[in-house]
Order: sequence, then C-alpha cells, then structure tokens
Amino acid sequence: MLRSPAKALRRLRRRSPRETRRLRSMKLSYSHLDLIAFIVFVVCWFGYDWFAKRHAADRPSLLTVMNPFRERWFEQTLTRENRIVDSALVSNLMHSATFFSSTTVLVLGGLLALFGSIEKSAEIFENLPFAQRSSQQLLEAKVVLLILLFIYALVKFTWSVRQFNFVTIIVGAIAPRESISAEDTLAAKRASGIVTLAGENFGQGLRAYYFALAVLMWFVQPLFFMIATAVVTLMLYRMEFHSRTLDVLSGKA
Repeated sequence: MLRSPAKALRRLRRRSPRETRRLRSMKLSYSHLDLIAFIVFVVCWFGYDWFAKRHAADRPSLLTVMNPFRERWFEQTLTRENRIVDSALVSNLMHSATFFSSTTVLVLGGLLALFGSIEKSAEIFENLPFAQRSSQQLLEAKVVLLILLFIYALVKFTWSVRQFNFVTIIVGAIAPRESISAEDTLAAKRASGIVTLAGENFGQGLRAYYFALAVLMWFVQPLFFMIATAVVTLMLYRMEFHSRTLDVLSGKA
C-alpha cells in the first residue's frame, strides 16, 4: 500500500539526529584533497621502493653495508666444529620475523572487526580533534587501505620466516670442518644470499608498518595524511642512507 505524501513528510520529520547525520554523510564523496593525499601516498609508497633500490647501487645503505658481515658470518661457519652458535643466530632472526607475523595477524583481525562496524565507528572518527567529516564509503576505503598494507606486511614477514628456515637447513647440510668441500663453500654463499633476501623482506614488512601509521592520519583529515606520508618517507630515507648506525657500520664514525 502506498503512503500518502503527508505521512512520508511526517516520517522525515521524525528522523533522529543520528540518522540524519548518517544520511548526510552518505551523500558526501571524497574531496579533491582526499584524492591528492591518496596520490601522494601511492607515489611515495612505490616511488621510495624504486628510489631506494637505485640509490643503494650508488652509495652505502643499511642493507648493502651488512652484506659483507653476512658473508663473513658464513665463512666462519665453515671453520666451526660446533655450529650451535649459527643455529642460535638464525633462530633469533626468525623469532623477530615470527613476532611481527603474529602481531600483524592480530592487527588484521582488529581491522576486519572495524570494517564490519564502520557505521558505528564513524561518530568516533568525527569527534577526533581537527577531524573532517567523511562518507561511510570513504571510511571503508581507508580501512581497506590499512588492510592491504598489513596483508603486504604479513606476506613479507612470513616469507622471511620461511627463508630463515631454508638457512637453517643449509647450515645443517654443511659437512664437518674436517671434510669441507667446494660444495660446502658454495652452500655457505647460498646461505648468506638467502639471509640477505630474508632481511630485505623483513625490512619491507617494517616499511609497511611505517606507512600504515601515516594512513591513520587520514582518519583525521587528508592534510595530516599528506604530511605524515612525507615525514615517514623522509624518515625512512634518513634511516636507510644517512643514519648514525650506517656511519658506524660503514666505519665512518
């Protein structure tokens, strides 16, 4: 049965303030500043990875300066009679990657719960200081971006765990010190290369955490998001190429 226009008008007047705010927010789409902030984030995310790889070929970085130490480590592995020390070192590295993998799973669970109750959480975000009103669709997009970042981090962390497992197997396959052969020397070099790859994947997983912190600022307003993205990118560049830790490792300090 069709309602009369008068009844429909009375129904509109009886809407609660909460429902009115929700309907208004549904009409809001992303602003131009939101789009610019997202483009800046994408450029920094992909651009920094491309830049870091190219820049590391011209000057020392935290990743490249550690490569000689990794090679030296497995050269010493060949000279040890008892390789418990090497197993303990690999297990320690694996423990760090496993810890972050478990933490990322918990974070993903929380984000999925947030995604399922985004309508209720919208009022909380609107009450944040300096917060800008966002539509429900835009809030969902922000949560999806965080989910994608942490999925990427989880893949990187779990893959580094597997790579450390491979190193453990290689160390166990090396012959005793008295019967070292050319094949064992080659195995030690392979172990060093896999540890390098595992460290690179672990670092990329941490990078996703840093950029996720920048995305959190998007829930306040896109201007803060752009500033946080720029700060994170500069911070990563400084840590990787101009940190005091790098100076010590490279012998400049």
